[in-house]
Amino acid sequence: MMEIKREELRKALEIIKPGLARKEVIEQTTSFVFMNGRVVTYNDEISISHPVPNLDVSGVVKPDELYKLLSKLKQEEITLEVTENEIILKAGKAKAGFTLVRDIKLPLGETGLDALAESRWPTLPENFVEGVQFAMQSCGHDMSRPKLTGVHITPTFAEGSDMYRLSVHKFKTRLGIDEVLIPASSMKVVCARKPTHVFLDTAWIHFRNEEDTIISCRIFQDKYADTSKIREVDGLEIQFPKSIREMLDRASIFSKREHFVDEAITIALSEKRITISGQSDSGWFEETANVRYSGEALEFRITPDLLFTIIDQANICTLADNKIKFAGEDWEYLAMLRK
Repeated sequence: MMEIKREELRKALEIIKPGLARKEVIEQTTSFVFMNGRVVTYNDEISISHPVPNLDVSGVVKPDELYKLLSKLKQEEITLEVTENEIILKAGKAKAGFTLVRDIKLPLGETGLDALAESRWPTLPENFVEGVQFAMQSCGHDMSRPKLTGVHITPTFAEGSDMYRLSVHKFKTRLGIDEVLIPASSMKVVCARKPTHVFLDTAWIHFRNEEDTIISCRIFQDKYADTSKIREVDGLEIQFPKSIREMLDRASIFSKREHFVDEAITIALSEKRITISGQSDSGWFEETANVRYSGEALEFRITPDLLFTIIDQANICTLADNKIKFAGEDWEYLAMLRK
């Protein structure tokens, strides 16, 4: 029998929930696993584990009823009693039993999770999350081209591209691992948990935060293309009008999509004019302003959140051939132009 802080267990389950699979293609991937004083989830793409003080249970429990009950209880402390095939939870005068499967069949060993305690964890650069989130916004989501759905993380920068856009962000300090390609969907989960340390294995990469949450991500084995030549742009400089942020704020209302990587507004340049437009399933928006531009009419698409980040730091872009480039002290963004 063990005394557990109810909120600590509920919070731990909340943290690891993104590691649950939607469908149980692999046995136990839709369940919570209790082992070694931690709760764990695994879905073949990511595995998340988090410690729970005083937890001494080994086995597998279905998630829904346990998590929902913990969210509705008011007691600060609960008691857990483990029998041969059940966890009995007691809170005040309430009791509940949850089926416990003792045999853990998840392939957690392949993630290298067991060896992590004795491994050296290099510290992440202080702007690691910022850099990865910037790079992610240009990643694609077409799984027929999996390489383009990944964030390319190198010792000095992170980048992402769908072949039409490219986002690159430098790290303030050198990252103590080799280059790696990680699905952007996995890195979204990682960044939300504010990692501070990293460990790179053969097929998996592991991130740890100050609360000792460990997020393990399966990595792509593909080689990422060298983008250094693409990033060399020398051409005409254009300064956006001061009203660009307000225009973008209005146009972005019409860009909302189910996946954030699908959200985009269109920027069009023509003789002395810039036009920002957005279109949704239920409406559209367009606004124009004056700009110092004299040349061929052209346009590009960009994620609103990314453009907000860009114009807060630099409202000047460079046009050359079929590319437009924005650049700051430690970041670059390029987009292919449509004429």
